[in-house]
Amino acid sequence: MIPVSDNLFFSPENIDNSQEPNLTIILKDQEFLTSKNSEFLIFEEEDLKWSEMNLANKQFLGFLNNKPCYLSELTSESKIDDGTMLTPLRNLLGRIPDSLFTACSRSIQLSEWYKNNQFCGACGLKMQRHNSERAMFCTCNNLLIYPKISPCIIVLVTKGEELLLAHNKNFPGAFYSTLAGFIEAGESAESAIHREIYEEVKIKVKNIQYYGSQSWPFPSQLMLGYHAEYLEGDITPDGEEIDSADWFNYKKLPQVPTGNISISGQLIESYIEKLKN
Repeated sequence: MIPVSDNLFFSPENIDNSQEPNLTIILKDQEFLTSKNSEFLIFEEEDLKWSEMNLANKQFLGFLNNKPCYLSELTSESKIDDGTMLTPLRNLLGRIPDSLFTACSRSIQLSEWYKNNQFCGACGLKMQRHNSERAMFCTCNNLLIYPKISPCIIVLVTKGEELLLAHNKNFPGAFYSTLAGFIEAGESAESAIHREIYEEVKIKVKNIQYYGSQSWPFPSQLMLGYHAEYLEGDITPDGEEIDSADWFNYKKLPQVPTGNISISGQLIESYIEKLKN
Protein backbone atom coordinates (compact mmCIF):
# COMPACT_ATOMS: atom_id res chain seq x y z
CA MET A 1 0.00 0.00 0.00
CA ILE A 2 1.12 3.55 -0.53
CA PRO A 3 0.94 6.12 2.29
CA VAL A 4 -1.62 8.90 2.12
CA SER A 5 -0.07 12.37 2.37
CA ASP A 6 -0.74 15.95 1.33
CA ASN A 7 1.80 15.45 -1.47
CA LEU A 8 -0.52 13.16 -3.43
CA PHE A 9 -1.42 14.49 -6.88
CA PHE A 10 -4.39 13.15 -8.87
CA SER A 11 -5.07 13.80 -12.55
CA PRO A 12 -8.39 12.46 -13.93
CA GLU A 13 -8.06 10.59 -17.24
CA ASN A 14 -10.23 8.23 -19.29
CA ILE A 15 -7.63 6.04 -21.03
CA ASP A 16 -4.68 4.25 -19.46
CA ASN A 17 -1.74 4.07 -21.84
CA SER A 18 0.80 3.65 -19.05
CA GLN A 19 3.02 0.64 -18.44
CA GLU A 20 3.35 1.48 -14.75
CA PRO A 21 1.95 -0.90 -12.08
CA ASN A 22 -1.60 -0.07 -11.04
CA LEU A 23 -2.91 1.44 -7.84
CA THR A 24 -6.43 0.53 -6.67
CA ILE A 25 -9.09 2.21 -4.57
CA ILE A 26 -11.74 -0.21 -3.27
CA LEU A 27 -15.40 0.70 -2.92
CA LYS A 28 -18.65 -0.97 -1.96
CA ASP A 29 -22.06 0.74 -1.98
CA GLN A 30 -20.43 4.20 -1.87
CA GLU A 31 -18.21 3.28 1.08
CA PHE A 32 -14.43 3.05 0.83
CA LEU A 33 -12.20 0.37 2.25
CA THR A 34 -10.15 1.87 5.08
CA SER A 35 -8.28 0.66 8.13
CA LYS A 36 -10.14 0.25 11.41
CA ASN A 37 -8.79 3.71 12.27
CA SER A 38 -10.41 5.14 9.12
CA GLU A 39 -7.04 5.54 7.39
CA PHE A 40 -7.60 5.54 3.65
CA LEU A 41 -6.13 2.52 1.84
CA ILE A 42 -4.55 2.69 -1.62
CA PHE A 43 -3.57 -0.79 -2.79
CA GLU A 44 -0.65 -1.75 -4.99
CA GLU A 45 -0.83 -4.76 -7.30
CA GLU A 46 1.22 -6.89 -4.93
CA ASP A 47 -1.24 -6.20 -2.09
CA LEU A 48 -4.17 -7.58 -4.06
CA LYS A 49 -2.35 -10.73 -5.14
CA TRP A 50 -2.55 -12.08 -1.61
CA SER A 51 -6.01 -10.75 -0.79
CA GLU A 52 -9.09 -12.98 -0.66
CA MET A 53 -11.39 -10.12 -1.60
CA ASN A 54 -13.61 -10.58 -4.66
CA LEU A 55 -13.49 -7.48 -6.87
CA ALA A 56 -15.50 -6.44 -9.93
CA ASN A 57 -16.41 -3.42 -12.10
CA LYS A 58 -12.82 -2.23 -12.48
CA GLN A 59 -12.66 1.31 -13.90
CA PHE A 60 -9.74 3.56 -14.69
CA LEU A 61 -9.84 6.80 -12.68
CA GLY A 62 -6.67 8.61 -13.76
CA PHE A 63 -3.15 9.01 -12.47
CA LEU A 64 -2.25 9.22 -8.79
CA ASN A 65 1.34 10.44 -8.39
CA ASN A 66 1.84 9.54 -12.07
CA LYS A 67 0.74 5.93 -11.50
CA PRO A 68 -2.46 4.56 -13.09
CA CYS A 69 -5.18 4.44 -10.45
CA TYR A 70 -8.24 2.21 -10.71
CA LEU A 71 -11.52 1.77 -8.89
CA SER A 72 -12.54 -1.79 -8.02
CA GLU A 73 -15.77 -2.72 -6.26
CA LEU A 74 -16.27 -5.46 -3.71
CA THR A 75 -18.86 -8.01 -4.77
CA SER A 76 -21.86 -8.54 -2.50
CA GLU A 77 -20.50 -11.86 -1.18
CA SER A 78 -16.90 -10.72 -0.75
CA LYS A 79 -15.21 -10.69 2.61
CA ILE A 80 -12.90 -7.84 3.55
CA ASP A 81 -9.40 -8.25 4.91
CA ASP A 82 -8.78 -8.31 8.65
CA GLY A 83 -8.08 -4.88 10.08
CA THR A 84 -10.18 -3.09 7.48
CA MET A 85 -13.69 -1.68 7.34
CA LEU A 86 -15.96 0.26 4.98
CA THR A 87 -16.19 4.02 5.57
CA PRO A 88 -18.57 6.54 3.91
CA LEU A 89 -16.86 9.42 2.11
CA ARG A 90 -18.68 11.95 4.30
CA ASN A 91 -16.81 10.51 7.30
CA LEU A 92 -13.50 11.12 5.51
CA LEU A 93 -14.16 14.79 4.72
CA GLY A 94 -11.42 16.98 6.14
CA ARG A 95 -9.29 13.91 6.89
CA ILE A 96 -7.97 13.15 3.40
CA PRO A 97 -6.08 15.48 1.02
CA ASP A 98 -8.06 17.40 -1.61
CA SER A 99 -6.42 15.39 -4.40
CA LEU A 100 -7.61 12.13 -2.85
CA PHE A 101 -11.09 13.57 -2.31
CA THR A 102 -11.17 14.27 -6.06
CA ALA A 103 -10.28 10.64 -6.80
CA CYS A 104 -12.94 9.43 -4.33
CA SER A 105 -15.54 11.79 -5.77
CA ARG A 106 -14.79 10.45 -9.24
CA SER A 107 -14.96 6.87 -7.95
CA ILE A 108 -18.46 7.26 -6.53
CA GLN A 109 -19.81 9.03 -9.59
CA LEU A 110 -18.35 6.51 -12.04
CA SER A 111 -19.61 3.62 -9.93
CA GLU A 112 -23.16 5.01 -9.87
CA TRP A 113 -23.04 5.87 -13.60
CA TYR A 114 -21.99 2.34 -14.55
CA LYS A 115 -24.48 0.68 -12.19
CA ASN A 116 -27.44 2.77 -13.39
CA ASN A 117 -26.80 2.55 -17.14
CA GLN A 118 -26.61 -1.18 -17.79
CA PHE A 119 -29.54 -1.29 -20.20
CA CYS A 120 -30.68 0.90 -23.10
CA GLY A 121 -33.66 3.14 -22.41
CA ALA A 122 -34.76 2.89 -26.05
CA CYS A 123 -34.63 -0.86 -26.83
CA GLY A 124 -33.89 -2.50 -23.47
CA LEU A 125 -30.74 -4.32 -24.61
CA LYS A 126 -27.59 -4.40 -22.50
CA MET A 127 -25.37 -1.33 -22.97
CA GLN A 128 -21.68 -1.51 -23.85
CA ARG A 129 -18.70 0.56 -22.76
CA HIS A 130 -17.35 2.83 -25.49
CA ASN A 131 -13.75 2.12 -26.51
CA SER A 132 -12.44 5.69 -26.47
CA GLU A 133 -15.03 7.74 -24.55
CA ARG A 134 -16.05 7.45 -20.88
CA ALA A 135 -19.54 6.53 -21.98
CA MET A 136 -22.04 3.69 -22.30
CA PHE A 137 -23.79 3.15 -25.62
CA CYS A 138 -26.19 0.85 -27.47
CA THR A 139 -25.94 -0.13 -31.12
CA CYS A 140 -29.64 0.64 -31.63
CA ASN A 141 -28.97 4.39 -31.73
CA ASN A 142 -25.28 4.95 -30.84
CA LEU A 143 -26.33 7.51 -28.24
CA LEU A 144 -23.49 8.04 -25.76
CA ILE A 145 -24.48 8.07 -22.07
CA TYR A 146 -21.85 9.96 -20.09
CA PRO A 147 -21.49 10.08 -16.29
CA LYS A 148 -24.17 12.29 -14.78
CA ILE A 149 -23.12 15.67 -13.38
CA SER A 150 -25.76 17.89 -11.75
CA PRO A 151 -24.74 21.57 -11.60
CA CYS A 152 -25.77 23.50 -8.47
CA ILE A 153 -25.27 27.02 -7.22
CA ILE A 154 -24.21 27.71 -3.63
CA VAL A 155 -24.24 31.34 -2.47
CA LEU A 156 -23.11 33.38 0.50
CA VAL A 157 -25.33 36.47 0.72
CA THR A 158 -23.85 39.30 2.77
CA LYS A 159 -24.83 42.72 4.11
CA GLY A 160 -21.77 44.50 5.43
CA GLU A 161 -20.55 42.60 8.47
CA GLU A 162 -23.57 40.27 8.42
CA LEU A 163 -23.86 36.90 6.68
CA LEU A 164 -27.12 35.28 5.65
CA LEU A 165 -27.10 31.68 6.89
CA ALA A 166 -29.90 29.13 6.83
CA HIS A 167 -30.88 25.91 8.57
CA ASN A 168 -32.13 23.16 6.28
CA LYS A 169 -34.67 20.74 7.74
CA ASN A 170 -32.21 17.91 7.10
CA PHE A 171 -29.36 19.56 9.01
CA PRO A 172 -28.47 18.17 12.43
CA GLY A 173 -29.03 20.38 15.48
CA ALA A 174 -28.29 24.08 15.09
CA PHE A 175 -26.07 23.67 12.04
CA TYR A 176 -26.30 26.52 9.50
CA SER A 177 -24.93 26.95 6.00
CA THR A 178 -25.15 29.04 2.84
CA LEU A 179 -28.04 28.81 0.37
CA ALA A 180 -27.88 26.32 -2.48
CA GLY A 181 -29.97 24.72 -5.20
CA PHE A 182 -29.96 22.92 -8.53
CA ILE A 183 -29.72 24.74 -11.84
CA GLU A 184 -32.79 23.99 -13.96
CA ALA A 185 -32.64 22.93 -17.61
CA GLY A 186 -32.08 25.97 -19.83
CA GLU A 187 -31.23 28.20 -16.87
CA SER A 188 -28.01 30.16 -16.33
CA ALA A 189 -26.16 29.96 -13.02
CA GLU A 190 -26.94 33.63 -12.34
CA SER A 191 -30.66 33.12 -12.98
CA ALA A 192 -30.63 30.12 -10.68
CA ILE A 193 -29.09 32.24 -7.92
CA HIS A 194 -31.86 34.85 -8.10
CA ARG A 195 -34.59 32.18 -8.30
CA GLU A 196 -33.29 29.89 -5.55
CA ILE A 197 -32.63 32.67 -3.06
CA TYR A 198 -36.05 34.19 -3.60
CA GLU A 199 -37.75 30.78 -3.38
CA GLU A 200 -35.97 29.84 -0.17
CA VAL A 201 -35.88 33.11 1.83
CA LYS A 202 -37.82 35.71 -0.24
CA ILE A 203 -35.02 38.26 -0.69
CA LYS A 204 -33.29 39.72 -3.75
CA VAL A 205 -29.55 40.06 -4.30
CA LYS A 206 -27.08 42.06 -6.39
CA ASN A 207 -23.37 42.11 -7.33
CA ILE A 208 -23.04 38.37 -7.90
CA GLN A 209 -19.40 37.26 -8.05
CA TYR A 210 -18.10 33.79 -8.88
CA TYR A 211 -15.80 32.27 -6.25
CA GLY A 212 -14.97 28.69 -7.25
CA SER A 213 -16.34 25.17 -7.60
CA GLN A 214 -16.31 21.81 -5.86
CA SER A 215 -17.31 18.33 -6.88
CA TRP A 216 -19.83 17.04 -4.34
CA PRO A 217 -20.56 13.37 -5.09
CA PHE A 218 -23.70 12.95 -2.99
CA PRO A 219 -24.55 11.70 -5.52
CA SER A 220 -23.34 13.80 -8.49
CA GLN A 221 -23.37 17.54 -7.84
CA LEU A 222 -20.94 20.12 -9.16
CA MET A 223 -21.19 23.04 -6.74
CA LEU A 224 -20.61 26.49 -8.26
CA GLY A 225 -19.81 28.90 -5.44
CA TYR A 226 -20.74 32.61 -5.48
CA HIS A 227 -20.74 35.69 -3.29
CA ALA A 228 -23.73 38.03 -3.55
CA GLU A 229 -24.86 41.19 -1.76
CA TYR A 230 -28.27 41.79 -0.23
CA LEU A 231 -30.55 44.09 -2.25
CA GLU A 232 -34.03 44.06 -0.71
CA GLY A 233 -36.70 42.03 1.04
CA ASP A 234 -37.42 40.52 4.44
CA ILE A 235 -36.08 37.05 5.24
CA THR A 236 -38.95 34.56 5.11
CA PRO A 237 -37.95 30.86 5.12
CA ASP A 238 -39.97 28.74 2.70
CA GLY A 239 -40.82 26.19 5.42
CA GLU A 240 -40.22 23.29 3.03
CA GLU A 241 -36.43 23.09 2.74
CA ILE A 242 -35.44 26.01 4.98
CA ASP A 243 -37.00 26.20 8.44
CA SER A 244 -34.78 28.96 9.80
CA ALA A 245 -32.63 31.74 8.31
CA ASP A 246 -31.17 34.95 9.68
CA TRP A 247 -28.39 37.52 9.50
CA PHE A 248 -25.35 36.71 11.65
CA ASN A 249 -22.48 39.04 12.48
CA TYR A 250 -19.23 37.52 11.30
CA LYS A 251 -17.91 37.56 14.89
CA LYS A 252 -20.90 35.59 16.25
CA LEU A 253 -21.60 32.81 13.79
CA PRO A 254 -23.57 29.64 14.59
CA GLN A 255 -22.12 26.21 13.81
CA VAL A 256 -21.14 26.28 10.12
CA PRO A 257 -19.13 24.02 7.76
CA THR A 258 -15.37 24.50 7.65
CA GLY A 259 -13.41 25.31 4.52
CA ASN A 260 -11.49 22.04 4.55
CA ILE A 261 -14.78 20.17 4.11
CA SER A 262 -16.98 22.13 1.73
CA ILE A 263 -17.12 25.15 -0.54
CA SER A 264 -19.79 26.59 1.76
CA GLY A 265 -17.14 26.87 4.46
CA GLN A 266 -14.68 28.33 1.96
CA LEU A 267 -17.19 31.05 1.01
CA ILE A 268 -17.73 31.95 4.66
CA GLU A 269 -14.03 31.93 5.55
CA SER A 270 -13.02 33.97 2.49
CA TYR A 271 -15.57 36.67 3.30
CA ILE A 272 -14.50 36.86 6.95
CA GLU A 273 -10.88 37.17 5.83
CA LYS A 274 -11.89 40.02 3.52
CA LEU A 275 -13.64 41.85 6.39
CA LYS A 276 -10.62 41.48 8.66
CA ASN A 277 -8.31 42.96 6.05
